[in-house]
Amino acid sequence: MKRRPETFVPLQGTGQSGQALLETLTAVAIMAIALVSLLAGLARLQDKRLDAARARRAAFLAEGKMLDLLAAGPANLKNVSGTFPAPDADYAFSVEISDTRGERLRLVSVTVRDVGSQRLQIRLARLEPGP
Repeated sequence: MKRRPETFVPLQGTGQSGQALLETLTAVAIMAIALVSLLAGLARLQDKRLDAARARRAAFLAEGKMLDLLAAGPANLKNVSGTFPAPDADYAFSVEISDTRGERLRLVSVTVRDVGSQRLQIRLARLEPGP
């Protein structure tokens, strides 16, 4: 019995499967780039949200310090600086009293800043009668 020589018969769709794999890998690469960009944007957004929360806390502390100064009375206003007690120990304040409009009014300003940041600084100023 004589055997016939085997002939190569191409399978249908062989070229299509290679092209589909390439398209899939390209789509995955594009999606990966988009996801990395999205996650970087979310990280920046989170940083901005934390900066805004720190600024709100500093403004709240500045208002409280100004109210404490005004409650002490005009005769007790003086330049002073320091830090807040825990849990706000990472915020520092400074109070400046300056004569502005002759002897009748003084400018009282309270500056609160985050000790670990050079960017975050809140300043509250108010004119108060002199002693």
